[in-house]
Amino acid sequence: MFLELRNKILNFLNVFLDLIYNQKCLCCSCAKTDELLCKNCAKDIHYLSNYAHRIFKNIPFYSATLYEGNIKKLIHKLKFNHHKKASIPLAQILYKYFKNIPQKNDYIIIYPPSCFLKSAQRGYNHMFLIAKEFSKLTNIKINKKLIKKIKYTKPQYKAKNRHKNILNSFQINKKELLNVNNKTILLIDDITTSGATLEEIINLLLDYNINKIVCLTIAKT
Repeated sequence: MFLELRNKILNFLNVFLDLIYNQKCLCCSCAKTDELLCKNCAKDIHYLSNYAHRIFKNIPFYSATLYEGNIKKLIHKLKFNHHKKASIPLAQILYKYFKNIPQKNDYIIIYPPSCFLKSAQRGYNHMFLIAKEFSKLTNIKINKKLIKKIKYTKPQYKAKNRHKNILNSFQINKKELLNVNNKTILLIDDITTSGATLEEIINLLLDYNINKIVCLTIAKT
């Protein structure tokens, strides 16, 4: 009850401040252009090459940027400071990169789901917000039901063994398998470090003979 009330208050304050003040850049707080990411801050974002940076079981991994500078600020704003609007420039950054990768397929978007407790603590699933904005830009549909989190885990950045921490924490919803038939799974995430979370989901998909998968993250460490 307390978490729900806190989240409602934070949402109200963010909306109220947006009404009073011009929209500010989330990185430098300037309000000159009424943009969530001003042009000067956008210039500091350096995109990586448009080719797979890693291959896992024949699945390509792409990352748009490095986890540093303004990218790090935006992700922190979204994940830890309740700035849900940070999902918009993050999705735009991902889209700008995605347009140029060589993989051209009939995609459907999925993302690592959160367990109920984590979503309740934050008040939202940050990856769903990014996926929703990315879907608007690409016209690629999201499947929110294919994968579900069935085990509470430590945040990956706190885990000593990331692969062990995330092991067996996801489950396939078999009722959704027909909805992804003949589609390529576009598995998106915010950050990849060890790749443990994405690898766990890939292994699960492969167990169900879903092998047309492309991984795409906003940043890598």
